[in-house]
Amino acid sequence: MTSTRSTIAARPLALAAAVVSGALLAVQSRMNGAISEHTSQPLIAALWSFASGLVVLCLAVLFVPSVRRGVAGIGRALRDRRLAWWQCLGGVVGGTLVAVQAWSVPLIGVTIFSVAVVGGQTLSALAVDRFGLGPVGVQTVTGLRVVAALVAVAGVVVSATGRGGGELHLLPALATFAVGIGLAVQQALNGRVSVANGSPMATTWQNFLVGTITLVVVSIVSVARNGTDDWSIPHDVPLWALPGGLLGIVFIALTAWGVRVTGVLVFGLLSIAGQLLAALVLDLASSRELVGPQLIVGLAITLLAAVAAGIGPMITARRSR
Repeated sequence: MTSTRSTIAARPLALAAAVVSGALLAVQSRMNGAISEHTSQPLIAALWSFASGLVVLCLAVLFVPSVRRGVAGIGRALRDRRLAWWQCLGGVVGGTLVAVQAWSVPLIGVTIFSVAVVGGQTLSALAVDRFGLGPVGVQTVTGLRVVAALVAVAGVVVSATGRGGGELHLLPALATFAVGIGLAVQQALNGRVSVANGSPMATTWQNFLVGTITLVVVSIVSVARNGTDDWSIPHDVPLWALPGGLLGIVFIALTAWGVRVTGVLVFGLLSIAGQLLAALVLDLASSRELVGPQLIVGLAITLLAAVAAGIGPMITARRSR
């Protein structure tokens, strides 16, 4: 009973965390895209983002006892079989997401990137909750949840028609959609790991470690196939684009904590709202000509779906008390 009450009390904060995490993903997309544009190598931007974040998290493991205990808790959970080894592979999706992000954003822009991620994430979240991959367990696919997901997809489709300023490249859009499907799975797995070790920051460290290893392996394969190009960060990269790894830390930590309170679908829909809103602001800041009325309408539709998905379970929980 106490656990249920604490979960209900934490729900408003978890819903806010979902919105913030989505906004951070949109801002990180712009940062990593800028590094990719200056280096012409998306893997450099992805490696910089993950490796810099991993350094910060390793310092946290060394100097913050609670994080260190959380890391040790992951090992104990694996030994006790409270966690399966594959549940610790969420960082593979994270590394892939940042690599695709760095490659696709300069081609299709932040808004279309967000739309493609959202489409994959929303559809995948229904299946993730239905099969109980997240820490909340199996979530009933109610009519409200299905309608909210479908309305969210409709909203992002409308948003996509409102983006002007160039041709939509099909391959990066499809790759981003596929990564969006994996994002819902990553959120579920991170929630599981966070529950097992009791520390969202330890879960974040584990994600960055796995993601960095993934990107290093991919980079080695790339160098073996294409030769050894210059992998340094150019001096003309803007300073505002460099802290993408720090935003990634906050994004994963918020997700690892919030998903275990809200479930994957609700968290995902609200993060969609934050992501699209931030993408809209970024596009308005860069060029108002890229924002059409359809984009505003699509954003409003998606926000409506997100609010319905977030408030519905709260009302149900209060009625059951």
